[in-house]
Amino acid sequence: MKKLFKLLAVAGIFASCSKETPVVPTGPKAQDQEAPITLSDGGADGEEGIRLSLRLDVENFEEVAGGFDATQQARAVFPTINTGAADKKLIDLRAYVDGVGPAKDRLMGMIYIYDRKENKHIPFNAPFRVYNDGKSIGYDGLVSGFDANGDYKKYFAAMVKRKMQDCYVSVIIGNDPWSLNFTNKGPHIISSWDDGVTLPGNFVMLKSEANPLWWRDNKNGKVHEISTLNNTRMKLRMMGYLMMLRIRNTFPQYVERTNRGKRERALRPPMWTYLDLSPTLSAAQEQQLSYDNNSGTRFYMAPKVVDETHFTGMHKWGGKYAFMRYKQFVMVPVSTTPAGELPAKGDYVVAMYFPQADDYGSVGIRQAYPFFYDGSVHSLAPGSGYQTLGNFNDKLVKSKPSDKNPRISYQKALNNKVYYPIIEISPKSVSSPGPVAGGWTTAQYKDFIDNQLKWEPIP
Repeated sequence: MKKLFKLLAVAGIFASCSKETPVVPTGPKAQDQEAPITLSDGGADGEEGIRLSLRLDVENFEEVAGGFDATQQARAVFPTINTGAADKKLIDLRAYVDGVGPAKDRLMGMIYIYDRKENKHIPFNAPFRVYNDGKSIGYDGLVSGFDANGDYKKYFAAMVKRKMQDCYVSVIIGNDPWSLNFTNKGPHIISSWDDGVTLPGNFVMLKSEANPLWWRDNKNGKVHEISTLNNTRMKLRMMGYLMMLRIRNTFPQYVERTNRGKRERALRPPMWTYLDLSPTLSAAQEQQLSYDNNSGTRFYMAPKVVDETHFTGMHKWGGKYAFMRYKQFVMVPVSTTPAGELPAKGDYVVAMYFPQADDYGSVGIRQAYPFFYDGSVHSLAPGSGYQTLGNFNDKLVKSKPSDKNPRISYQKALNNKVYYPIIEISPKSVSSPGPVAGGWTTAQYKDFIDNQLKWEPIP
């Protein structure tokens, strides 16, 4: 059976709340001054015949899940839904070769070798092969490509002189190939949760950090190999966290009208909503991949600017946006599945990837247009009366410590986790219909009623 993500409880890191404090992210941090070294996995000349050999397994999805599959070309990292998986493991994360640059049949990633004694590191762009029916990846090639006058060549020579003592290796895949940037794909709408639904390529990043290295000689000492200590296989885990936000619309399924003296019904159209994120959440930012020697050979994401590709900044004041609004309407249909701890087939889900585990802020929805949810004559439900929007918790908040209010705890997500929070849109019945807004709203209602809804006699 495929390795799959292991989900967490719905409570997770997000709790319902109605307020947020808008904060804009800080600027980018300094990056490597020298470009990463580009490796090949062929027979290119190496530095005095030194070979780098690494193997990485994808962890079960309490950490990172999935396997890798080398049968398809020109692809990347693809999470796929499996609703029938055992032990409530719903997400199957799988990676394919990128088809980018000269290594079109490889999965591109980055390797960082770190010298703890000298506090120096060397970044490499590396083409990984896919092995074992999609369960592992690896790099095996000669170390080459250094600038003869660059610092990285000197750093590497010092590591080799000590035969890699006190040296470590970290790997990351899913970032933009040949780049330190990560392009967040933005919110992804899954209108009907089901088997085989696939998220966009490179939706998440996978990493393995701080693996100790060792040195060995072979072929009578003429070829030297750098590998992990005792040839231990490295473990790939997701960087940051993944949210599968379920939005449940619990309004009555049908709306009613009287047409020529006969009662008819039609399916209630989806509710038009906006999806809002705080600018401090990493899902709403453009971020750059960084590597911190001082944190123990760890990767981290450095915020650059807010993401204005997928979001529109709202209510700017003092150079800061109050929140970021997703550019697409989120059209939430009436839910037809029973409420449960986990998504069921047919649920409406918004997938969002947060590469920075210690970010903070809120995720919320709000009504964009009132059609069929406004308590007007057009909101009438058979046997239930007129329906308007009731009170509901429309935000999920991840808090940051506050000096002014020490009772607010810092709810920190963990790397490698998937969260399944719920926002439920609840109705409120009213005894008599309210007015319909004029102008454009009236015209839209007429188009819905006359041209878009499929009416049938009420049984």
